[in-house]
Amino acid sequence: MDYKDKYFSVVGDSISTLKDFIPEGYALYYDEPTKQNAGIESEKDTWWGNIISRLGGRLLKNDSWSGSTVSYHEEFTPGSFAHLDSRMSQLGDGDRKPDVIMIYMGVNDWASGTPIEATEGMEERQSFCGSYRIMLDLIKKHYPDAEVWCIAPAVSTHRDDPAFEFPYCLGGRHLKEYVEAIGKVAAEKKCIFVDASNNKIPVEALDGIHPDKKGMKTLADEILRVRGLI
Repeated sequence: MDYKDKYFSVVGDSISTLKDFIPEGYALYYDEPTKQNAGIESEKDTWWGNIISRLGGRLLKNDSWSGSTVSYHEEFTPGSFAHLDSRMSQLGDGDRKPDVIMIYMGVNDWASGTPIEATEGMEERQSFCGSYRIMLDLIKKHYPDAEVWCIAPAVSTHRDDPAFEFPYCLGGRHLKEYVEAIGKVAAEKKCIFVDASNNKIPVEALDGIHPDKKGMKTLADEILRVRGLI
């Protein structure tokens, strides 16, 4: 696809939020003070804005909610889950539909130790693969012609802590399990799997998870590299 002038929409968690660029009522991570601390001056300094700018595209919608998961968790904010139609139906703008949908989700599912597949007595939405399937089915229903990128999380570092070691295991599960799950479901639903987790250059982050301006550029580079676009 030639991405020039194509419309891009984003599905994400805190890593993809930015003040004035997400729906009203959504939890925000990159507020004004955090933006300044991260060195982010505009949307072009985010991973998604960097990609869209470099490909000559246009942002249509950024449906990112800080702290959100793909899967259902009873104790999490109602309405925040990415498998909900209330979120996936908002990726267009009136009659305008996205040409490309970039999904960067899974970090909070991994941190919560979300089961990979549903076991007996469990709803599909409570598992990572099950909820990811629901999310992609909704996207396919609303935007059947969109190219969908299912991006697996990259490995990051702490810019102020040289001794920081990336926590590959959180919630009792290894990041690799979620990366493989994203790849599996993306293949099932005929979407594009973008494995950013093998990045040789760690994503520089404020706290080991949330990228600063330099880290956002590194993440954008890795996604574009895996897609064969640089």
